[in-house]
Amino acid sequence: MKNKKKYSFFPLTLGCSKNQVDMEYLLGEIKKKGHIIVGDLDKADFVLLNTCSFIQDARLESEKVAKKLSKRKKVILLGCYVQMYREKVFKIFPNINLFFGTESGKFTKNILENLERSEKILKVNGNENIFYSLERYPLNRFHTYIKISEGCIRRCSFCNIPMIRGELRSKKIDEILKEVEKLVNMGFQEFEIISEDTSLYGIDLYKKKMILKLIESLNRNFTDKKFRLLYVYPDKSIYDIVSAVKESKSFIKYIDVPFQHVSENVLRSMNREKIDVEEISKMIKNMGLTLRSSFIVGFPEEKEKDFNMLKDYIKKGYVDKLGLFIYSNENDKIEDTVDYSKKIERFNSLININRKIALKNMKEKIGKFHEAVFYYSDGKFTYGRLLEDAPDIDDIIISKDIKLQKFESVKVKVKDVKDYCYIC
Repeated sequence: MKNKKKYSFFPLTLGCSKNQVDMEYLLGEIKKKGHIIVGDLDKADFVLLNTCSFIQDARLESEKVAKKLSKRKKVILLGCYVQMYREKVFKIFPNINLFFGTESGKFTKNILENLERSEKILKVNGNENIFYSLERYPLNRFHTYIKISEGCIRRCSFCNIPMIRGELRSKKIDEILKEVEKLVNMGFQEFEIISEDTSLYGIDLYKKKMILKLIESLNRNFTDKKFRLLYVYPDKSIYDIVSAVKESKSFIKYIDVPFQHVSENVLRSMNREKIDVEEISKMIKNMGLTLRSSFIVGFPEEKEKDFNMLKDYIKKGYVDKLGLFIYSNENDKIEDTVDYSKKIERFNSLININRKIALKNMKEKIGKFHEAVFYYSDGKFTYGRLLEDAPDIDDIIISKDIKLQKFESVKVKVKDVKDYCYIC
């Protein structure tokens, strides 16, 4: 490394948990070179800002945050926004000089050798392989994320991930096991398995889907740890995957299956496989798994009858954890045919239906004991989540006991539900 001076870096990640993993790999590489990671912006020489570019709102947030921070600190802009806009970033961010694309750990050397230069530098990811580092610097405690692959070979018409992140690139099973083992030795107890599409894991490396083999390997090697499977595409393999999760002692009985819609007409427009969403949902519930799913409202060609199909499905309560999104047009070849006011109306209708179902489900836990983990106290309350709930996206639990043990599994009694939060 040309520059021997030690610098301090403040990391900030926008967007999904996959972005966070990318940041942690980069931080691990930077720390290995002797530099300092700080949690106080005022103490940082540089800000590492990892951006999201999935939809228009995410891009606007990335721009807003980057411009605001660059007035206070030297910002190094990373991630999906840079990968998508490339040379355009020079004009958009006049106060920033260093720009690096996705999987920014690949660019550690470029970053560190150009910190003091005044010229603008841009490096984007060639997406030729997946980057990971056993020097990873985790930003969480108790739970963390394991990214098993990068990119995607599906071509959903609403998604620009393949354009940004490239084709599917999986990690080898033994590499995943080494990463988990390293994190277990650091004290982590729970691992969220993520990728763009976990059901496709390994098809590029092994010429067949290997998610079942990975589940079996994790279950065999880490019997006393907990794993959760997220982002499973609902193709024919879903039945075997759900069965494997049900039978596993290490996997939490929880699965994230982003159906996106229930109407065959809309799914066809989305360029997704023809599936029976209700049949799959019933199967998951019969297997005793918690179902998280996401749906897009107001997709082009979503007629009133299509929306009513989705509304009727939501009313039946198959989905325990609902993610709902208003369609954002990311494809120039598709005409956005649904008025924005209609999208909002449909969105609010489904949200109101789901709120009643979610509150009813939460209240059923009152008076019962559940495993929970707590993360922090503010002097008045201690905050955490039930272990059955996914971190960062599901419900939280609050206790008046500010001396509760942190970052350990504890058994608590749910006493009440207020503002969609558990009280214990």
